[in-house]
Amino acid sequence: MKRFLFSALTLLLFGAFLAEMMRSYPGYMVLAVGGKHIEMNLWVAVGAIVFGALALFLVFWLVRSLLRGIGGGVSRIRFGRSRVARRRLTNGLVEFMEGNWARARRQLLKSAPRSEAPLINYLAAARSAFELGYRDEANELLAKAEASGDDTQLAVALSQARMQLLDKHYEQCIASLERAKQVEPKHPALLQLLRQAYYRLGDWKGLRELLPELEKHANMPEEELQQLELEVYQHQLGEAASRRDRDKLRETWNSLGSRWQRNMDLRCLYGELLHQIGQDEEAEKQLHWVLNREWRGDMARLYGCLTGADANAQLVVADGWLKEYGENADLLTCLGRLCLRNELWGKARQYFEKSLLLRSDPATSAELARLLYALGEKEQSAKLYREGLIQAVTDLPLLPLPGHESPLLKAHS
Repeated sequence: MKRFLFSALTLLLFGAFLAEMMRSYPGYMVLAVGGKHIEMNLWVAVGAIVFGALALFLVFWLVRSLLRGIGGGVSRIRFGRSRVARRRLTNGLVEFMEGNWARARRQLLKSAPRSEAPLINYLAAARSAFELGYRDEANELLAKAEASGDDTQLAVALSQARMQLLDKHYEQCIASLERAKQVEPKHPALLQLLRQAYYRLGDWKGLRELLPELEKHANMPEEELQQLELEVYQHQLGEAASRRDRDKLRETWNSLGSRWQRNMDLRCLYGELLHQIGQDEEAEKQLHWVLNREWRGDMARLYGCLTGADANAQLVVADGWLKEYGENADLLTCLGRLCLRNELWGKARQYFEKSLLLRSDPATSAELARLLYALGEKEQSAKLYREGLIQAVTDLPLLPLPGHESPLLKAHS
């Protein structure tokens, strides 16, 4: 209210001042245009000038407002379409994450032409098409994705490799990733995909060459990386042994380095493989090394099967383990076999019998049975053979037998 009164008072004072000026200075103005003269009252001329200026300002304001309105309409149309494209992209990605491939593909392709990030549209649409079984369309969309902007090669290569991996096209997958690796050699996702492709293909040589890069750049947990490395070495040793190539097996073992040669699982495997290809003397050294440091029942049993350089020395070594680890069924069977190798029939029999008291075992029963047969105790030998056979075959069905009450009849009686 105060502001209104102040404004009204100001206008009144200005009006009074203007009226006084018009009364005190009545003057006139003459305009000469060519040969003509135009005379008018000074204050009329001033009013005309002021009115003209106001009219020009009003016209300018109207034109500017009109242009702004047109520009705003165009912007609203343009940005409205962009908002629609963004909404479709969002909806398409949600459908994609939920596995609704058909709806995802439709939404993503509709929004791709006006998308601010068409690469995302085409990559997700390509994967959706792939999941729907449209392999050719997926490849076409990957090509569009690569052409949609700069620096798209890696993203496209990774997407393509994932599809090839799912299709079990491992060689193609590796080729795609190797090309991308020239652009980004340290990319974690790329290295992980290479690892999976090599692993599923069974390319242990390629995977072994990749191990240093995985360790440095793939962000793998230490435990997972070590397990992978162990598997690689196990397979490489197995491949060498499958060819019965003694030199290749030894070369592979020597290439592992001291850290992995001290790994108990690997050394046990190496010992087993040496035995498989007839290198018992070397196998004996490996298992001797293991069992001196750690008890392993399966390795103790295998040790008893080895034809080492000195059978008596083997028996002495195994007897030392008996004192260190105590009576164990596997070790007693091992000692029994070593006694046979040293022709100590009585001690062999004692060890086998002690082993069977601790645990029923078909192999130990068979060892004792053939020893007793050789000693002339054929009836006891036959009994052990029969017991061992029954122990070995545990899935016999219940069937009627002559001279015995049928288990089936008994079950139904």
